[in-house]
Amino acid sequence: MLDRRSLQQSGLENRSKCTRMVVDSAEYNPPAGHSSPLNRQYLLSIRGNSDTGPPGRIPIGNSKEKMLVGFRMWCASLAFVVSCLSAPVFGASIDWQKITRLQDSAFLDYVVSLNLKGQEAIDFWKKIPLSKANRQVNRLFRREAFGIFMNKYPRARKQDSDQGFQVGKGTVIKGPIDGQILKLPFSSYYPLAEGTVGDPKKTYRVGYSIHGLSHPWLKSNAESAMWEVGRHSNVELVVVDGEFDTDKQVGQIEQWIREEMDGLLVWPMQEAPLGPPIVQSTRAGIPVVTVDRMAGTRRVSTQVTGNFPANGAQQGVYLIHRLLQETGEVAGNVLMIRKPLGSTADSMRTGHFLKVISYFPGIQILESQHNSSNREASRIQVLDALGRFQDIDVVFCTGAEQAMGAVAAIDEARRWNSRQGGRSVIVLSNDDLYESLEAMQQDKIAVIAPYTPLLGGLGLRILLKVLMGEEVPRNVTTPDLPMITKEKQTIFGIQTMGIDEWLPYAYGKKQPGLAQ
Repeated sequence: MLDRRSLQQSGLENRSKCTRMVVDSAEYNPPAGHSSPLNRQYLLSIRGNSDTGPPGRIPIGNSKEKMLVGFRMWCASLAFVVSCLSAPVFGASIDWQKITRLQDSAFLDYVVSLNLKGQEAIDFWKKIPLSKANRQVNRLFRREAFGIFMNKYPRARKQDSDQGFQVGKGTVIKGPIDGQILKLPFSSYYPLAEGTVGDPKKTYRVGYSIHGLSHPWLKSNAESAMWEVGRHSNVELVVVDGEFDTDKQVGQIEQWIREEMDGLLVWPMQEAPLGPPIVQSTRAGIPVVTVDRMAGTRRVSTQVTGNFPANGAQQGVYLIHRLLQETGEVAGNVLMIRKPLGSTADSMRTGHFLKVISYFPGIQILESQHNSSNREASRIQVLDALGRFQDIDVVFCTGAEQAMGAVAAIDEARRWNSRQGGRSVIVLSNDDLYESLEAMQQDKIAVIAPYTPLLGGLGLRILLKVLMGEEVPRNVTTPDLPMITKEKQTIFGIQTMGIDEWLPYAYGKKQPGLAQ
C-alpha cells in the first residue's frame, strides 16, 4: 500500500489551485507536474486549495466493505444477464442462452460462425452476458456492481446511431486555452447557428464544473465548450476546476444556485454525490446537462454520453486476438490500473472488459488499483506491482494517463520483454492522447480505444437549446469510434484504424509529427 510519505517524495501529493475561468483576463500557473499554464486571457481568478490524497489499491477478493453488498450485487447481475438474454437479435440469429454455456475455444468458434462485421460485431461484444467460466472475473464483476451501471447507462438512440462516424468528419479549431489545433469529430451533432441565441437582449450565464482541469483530456473538453460559446455573443461561460474533489464540485453547484445562473453543465467526478445539488438546481429552475459521466439523479435535462461500453469491449476483444496470435490460447496475468472507483468511465470500461474476458478461465487478475487519472500515481502503482509480481502479461488501463504511467514504469523497470518467451508486456489504453499514439508507434501501447474529449461543445449546444425552449432528448449518445492499432487490421470482423488516421483528432498535441 502506498503511504503518504512515498507520494510526497514522488511529488504526486500537492495542493493545486482551483481555477475559475471565463473568456476574460488573468493568469494561472499550475503547480509542477501539471499541464501547461492556461492563457491569461481566459482566466479570471484563482481560489481555494485541496488535497487529492493518495491513490488507492483494491486487492482482489479482500474487501469486506464490498462483500456486505452481496445481495444487491447479485440482483444487479441477474437483471443484467436477463437484459442480455432478452436483447434483440441483430445480424445472424444469436443464441444468447447457448453463449452463456460456452467458454474458451468453443465460445470463439461460435463467435466466428456468426460472421459479424463492423458495428454488428462491436454491438455483439458489448451485449454479451457475463460468463461463469472465469470465476475470479465473475466475482469481481458482481462485487463491484457493474451490472447496476450497465443497466442504467444510456443506450444510443436510433437518431444518434444513424449519424454514425466517418474518419475525416469534424471541424478544425484552435483551442482557446493553449492554441492547440483540435478537430471536433461531433461538431455537426445537434447544430446551433452562429450568432445570438434565444432572447438577443439577454445574456445567458452558464456554469461548467469540470472535475479536474490539470488533466489534458478535461482541459480539451473545456476548450471545445469555450470555442462553442465564442460563436454566441450573448452567452457567458464560467468554467471551474473541481480538482478531483467531489465536495468541491458540490460547493460549486451550490454557489451557482445562489448566483441564479441560467444553466449548468456538470462533468461529475463521481455519480452519487452530485445528485443532491443537481436536484437543488433543477428545483430552483436552473436546468442541468451532464457531460461524459452521469449523476446520481434523473432530474437532469439531458445526459451527454459517449462510447464507454465500446471502449471496454474493444480492449477485451483486442486482448483475446493478441494472445491467440502469440500462443494460440487465451491465458495471462492482468494488472488493472483504473480511474476512481464509482466513476462512470471506470465502471463501464472495466465492466465491459471483464465481460469479454470472463469466457476465458486462463486469464487471472493479479490486482486492481485506482487513482485520480494521474500519470505519476499510475507510474508508482505499476512500478510497485512489477516489484511484487514476476509475471505480468497485461496492464489494463481505463485512461491514457494511467497507460502513460504504466509505460514509464515498465521503462524504468526494464521489463518490456519480461513475459514468457521474451514477449512484450501488453498495455491496453483508452482515450486518444497524442503521447499515447507516440508510445504505440514505439510498440509500447498495443491498442487504444478512443474516446474523444471534445464533447463540451456538444453539451453546451444541448444546454442552450434547453434554455431556448427547444425540445431535446434526455439522452444524447455519441457513436462508437473504431479502435486504434499501429497497423490496420481486422479483429473478429472489426476494422481498426492506423495511427495516422486518428492523429488529427488526438488531444494533447506537441510538435507536428510522431517520434521516430
